[in-house]
Amino acid sequence: MVEIRSLRESFVRIMSEYVHARDHEGYGGHELGTLIRQQLPRLILENLSASEDINPNNYRINGSIGQGNWAYVPWLVIMDRDITVTTQEGEYVAYLFSEDMERVYLAFNQGVTKADRRDYLAKKNILRDSINFQDFQVDDNIRLSDKPLGRKYEQSTVAYRQYNKTDLVNGITTEEQLINDLHQMMLIYQEYKEQIWQPDNSANQNDNLEPTSEPVVAEVISHIKEYITAKGFAYPDGLIENFYLSLKTKPFVLLAGISGTGKTKLVQLFAEAIGCRYKLISVRPDWNDGSDLLGYKNIQGKFVAGPIIDFIKAANDDADNIYLVCLDEMNLARVEYYFSDFLSIMETRKKVNKNIVTDTIIDSNYFENKSDQAYADLILPDNLYIVGTVNMDETTHPFSKKVLDRANTIEFSEIHLDMFTLLDETNSGLDTWKVNPAFLKSKYVTLRDCGIENEDKLGDIIGRLMEINDILKEANLQIGYRIRDEICFYMLYNNQEELLTENAAFDFQLMQKVLPRIQGSSETIKRVLIKLFYFTAGRDYSNEDGTIGSKAINFVNANNDLPFPRSSAKIAFMIKRFEEDGFTSFWL
Repeated sequence: MVEIRSLRESFVRIMSEYVHARDHEGYGGHELGTLIRQQLPRLILENLSASEDINPNNYRINGSIGQGNWAYVPWLVIMDRDITVTTQEGEYVAYLFSEDMERVYLAFNQGVTKADRRDYLAKKNILRDSINFQDFQVDDNIRLSDKPLGRKYEQSTVAYRQYNKTDLVNGITTEEQLINDLHQMMLIYQEYKEQIWQPDNSANQNDNLEPTSEPVVAEVISHIKEYITAKGFAYPDGLIENFYLSLKTKPFVLLAGISGTGKTKLVQLFAEAIGCRYKLISVRPDWNDGSDLLGYKNIQGKFVAGPIIDFIKAANDDADNIYLVCLDEMNLARVEYYFSDFLSIMETRKKVNKNIVTDTIIDSNYFENKSDQAYADLILPDNLYIVGTVNMDETTHPFSKKVLDRANTIEFSEIHLDMFTLLDETNSGLDTWKVNPAFLKSKYVTLRDCGIENEDKLGDIIGRLMEINDILKEANLQIGYRIRDEICFYMLYNNQEELLTENAAFDFQLMQKVLPRIQGSSETIKRVLIKLFYFTAGRDYSNEDGTIGSKAINFVNANNDLPFPRSSAKIAFMIKRFEEDGFTSFWL
């Protein structure tokens, strides 16, 4: 896209194009997102750098057009790193766009998501009495949106200046005025920090501070995406949210697909972005039992630690940090051989008070030497997460249903060579946040843990799964209780954080927990796939003769409003593959 070199040009383009884009265009990779998240922050940073009274290194600048879907009130915030690095708390300077895009406000604002409404309304009056806002307005007449979040932004605004779209378009509001107002507001913000603000370390998330007690998921996800982009990598829309929800559902996730699609890099960058402990372990083709990964006793009875056991021990001893291990090219060896101990131990997960614990990995009676007792009675703690990357090709071993049933398997098969980023590594998204383990910690192990308050929601999810099981029953491929529970957990976590739409979340679960189980060469498999296509796309081909796969693919390509587009496209591909090869499976 064309680089915009002024605040006025940026605002005019956003206010002129945003409503149409929000209502009629796709969210992922949109140029307005690039403008608000990347170009405009750089432009503001340049303007702050031009002032002798402002140190731009003190500030973090973030822009947002929403999380997975278009926001009704897009924003850009300038945060003093000592005061806050999240819009959920502390005070910051913000540009807030009204839902109808007729107004944009330069505002002195305060975080609201973690605060009770009475708290930020009371603090607003205190701030107005304590700070000289000069000629900025200090009334409650800011108008953004009737949506709940828009109302919160209105109520939490302490002072502001309003710019009208017509004045910006016609040059009545000039670039000079915008820059002068920004500098004036930043000096007020700076004076507030120096004279009024009281340090509160709980509001900070810098790497050298303690992690926040309540990570705000949407903010952390936004940061992770910015961090990955700033490192020069790009992933499809919704993938980061899906990866997060999969890890929270169960601490074992598989990233599977063709080689070179960024599976290992995703795990590394995700770990870096949230400041967690990370270890990469390359799986060897000759691994054939658990000792290759955990360790073994030598001929003298001395325990020789495997590549993962010390990492597990560190996680057991350090509950204040997240530990993420990546088993790279996991299926170079047969997973069922060397990983069976882990699969079994994962199934012993249970809640004890607020923690999730497992049976011990290696019993203390196994160790003969006293010096080896440090490895005795280790469990898989609830701050440890295992991600396996796998290449699904002729050089690797296939997965059994035992493995697939126990993990969310995220497919990496889409290739978009034009999806890349060329950012300067001085981008503000490069900061590492030290995130509390609560960010990924599971709350549910059994459906009983979900609570009576989620009963109606669970009923809706299970109702859908029963429809699917009625279809799968014909080929004896029904999902069991484990898959039912984990799909329910995933959907509940998404519902609580509102990261994905309801259908998008269920679409991911169909792709990761149901469809990978389907393979075979019988006509029954084809009938099941055709019925599943009707469930996911709403088009029934069960009474049609001839080749159906191509028709189904064309139907998916011609309709952009399908309930479950990812699953529909995959099922159409599987039907076509069956018709061409006499056999089909989920994997390429």
